Amino acid sequence: MKYMDGRMFQIGKVLCVMSLVMSLAISTTALVPPVAFGQDAIRFPEGFISLSERQEFSPYFFAVDKKRRILRVYENEGGLPKILLESPSDMGKKDGDKSKENDRRTPVGIYFLQSKLAPPEIPFNLYGKMAFTTDYPNVFDRRDDKTGSGIWLHAVPDFVALTRGSRGCVVVRNDVIEKLEKYVRLGQTPMVIFDEIAEVEPQEYLQERDRFLNFVETWRAAWQNEDVDTYIKFYDPTFATKDMNYRQWYRHKRRLKGLYKSIEVTLSKPLIIHNRDQVVIRLLQSYRSDRHEDFGEKTIHARYSPETGFRIIREDWEILPRPADWPTAVIPVRKAANTAPSTQ
Repeated sequence: MKYMDGRMFQIGKVLCVMSLVMSLAISTTALVPPVAFGQDAIRFPEGFISLSERQEFSPYFFAVDKKRRILRVYENEGGLPKILLESPSDMGKKDGDKSKENDRRTPVGIYFLQSKLAPPEIPFNLYGKMAFTTDYPNVFDRRDDKTGSGIWLHAVPDFVALTRGSRGCVVVRNDVIEKLEKYVRLGQTPMVIFDEIAEVEPQEYLQERDRFLNFVETWRAAWQNEDVDTYIKFYDPTFATKDMNYRQWYRHKRRLKGLYKSIEVTLSKPLIIHNRDQVVIRLLQSYRSDRHEDFGEKTIHARYSPETGFRIIREDWEILPRPADWPTAVIPVRKAANTAPSTQ
């Protein structure tokens, strides 16, 4: 498939004309124009690997930096992350990653905003004008035996200090959460909580994106080619769907190979988020064979390490209507010299 990126030419242009990014003071009470941590050139957050350009996915992404105690909003601009807003925020009273109920820590992970709450449903003096729930504990948290619940993004009134420490939630001012609301698409907008937002140069960012996209493409190709023995190497032995474990999944795929003469799997450009060893991939998928076809959204949870490579631990599937413009937007992948999955 051809590799296409609407902003590739912009990077060189920006690098040529930008010689200095002026430092701006951060207000303690309101959103401010964002300032890159690197001052001399455009840089990208390394956790937002690939940004889907499909309307079915949110064009906005929230990133929380626990070390700097800030919340950032990024926008998908031509497939690349652009900072829109930055705000001071409060975190859990205790440092470190959340592991159990009532430990007063803010979790590090990849979360999605699920529902909106407002007074009188929630008390104003505790949660301000608005709150958004998250999906903590998510797939990774449950795998890691983390406990607790109720990790939200919420506000506090102006008379409450923003440095008191929360019970684990991410906290901002009332005027801030009102501005954040327009960037929220429930179930779709991610709020990724980092120990620290790491930023990389454009070339490194694009190389990392290609590596992740090639993982998705080689997984797709193995599936479409019905190369079951290669396909199963993308999966961790602990893999599970709602209905099958790893061995059952392998037997299921071998059985289907004997039933279908051929299959065609087409993917949209995926949303890929990476934080620590966690990878979340969300994409639209079209499946056709001589006996069956369907369309929907697939969510993949994978673990990644340099030693073992990518290993899928869970897949979830939601059937959706096939959009009118399909298949005009398929996954753009640049072929790598070695696209085989790790077998270590």
